[in-house]
Amino acid sequence: MIDKVLIIAKNYQKKTKYIVIVLSMILIIAGGFKIKKLYYERPPYHFWYELLKKNSKPFYISQNEFEEKNREGYCWRDRKYYTKKELWHKAMKSLIGKIIYENKLYWENRTKNMDGKFLPTYGQCTTSNNCRVWQVPVDLTNQKLNNYIGVQNNYLDNINELIKLKVQTFIYDSDKNYINYNFGLEKFILIHRKTSEDSIKLYGSDCCTVYNKSEWQLMKKRKNYVLAYKESIFDTFVEESRIPPDEDINSLGVGNYYFGIDGFLPKTKTNYYPINYPYEVFYLNNCGDILYKPYFYKINKM
Repeated sequence: MIDKVLIIAKNYQKKTKYIVIVLSMILIIAGGFKIKKLYYERPPYHFWYELLKKNSKPFYISQNEFEEKNREGYCWRDRKYYTKKELWHKAMKSLIGKIIYENKLYWENRTKNMDGKFLPTYGQCTTSNNCRVWQVPVDLTNQKLNNYIGVQNNYLDNINELIKLKVQTFIYDSDKNYINYNFGLEKFILIHRKTSEDSIKLYGSDCCTVYNKSEWQLMKKRKNYVLAYKESIFDTFVEESRIPPDEDINSLGVGNYYFGIDGFLPKTKTNYYPINYPYEVFYLNNCGDILYKPYFYKINKM
């Protein structure tokens, strides 16, 4: 077989030359795409490129027009400019998507303990009501929710009473009730339960606020916020996550808006701060999608 191929190549040297050139180009391009794919899917830029794909450039739009309208706050995916109020609804859905993604790491045994070892959490997720998030249609601010839960030992009874009022329960990002739900409620709270009763986290109806770039810059100057991007020892989102250096993120449709989030753990009452200075602040794209990591967090309460 090899001898026949060599004879054909010798008799048709010119054609063989072009075939080799074409095949080489195909291999180079395919290899480039493979390297690019690996680069995008691996830390430290995995979350960044996942975010960019959610508002990518249409093929018929020039790069100049794409960047110009991005700086103006245009969402190409939905073909519109969003108001801050509209972005809030989009960002709340994205926040729940982030929580579901976090739960997925528990379902897949991909969370780590303090020793950096993976934990067998799947069995805990299969237990009733674990690794879930509820959207409850009540208007309880963080402060009112904090007061309602109280400091007594039966705080779980109060949380379970709230869960009975649920409109939606979300477990997987493939759930149709998550994909198709428009998150149009004006007031609601979120209850996130990981792998145990002690890991419940609550978000009041005033938990979350959309800030434009100027508002965030002013708030950042007044309070001490730190960018979380480093590799973590334990829990979820442990990998190092960065934004590529020297990126003009506004031209890519990110950083025109930010999303401040303030929730708390009722078991210990940790991470509870006045809503005017949220504990965590996330980058948003122009469509209201959250960048999971890196994000900003406030290192002091006052």
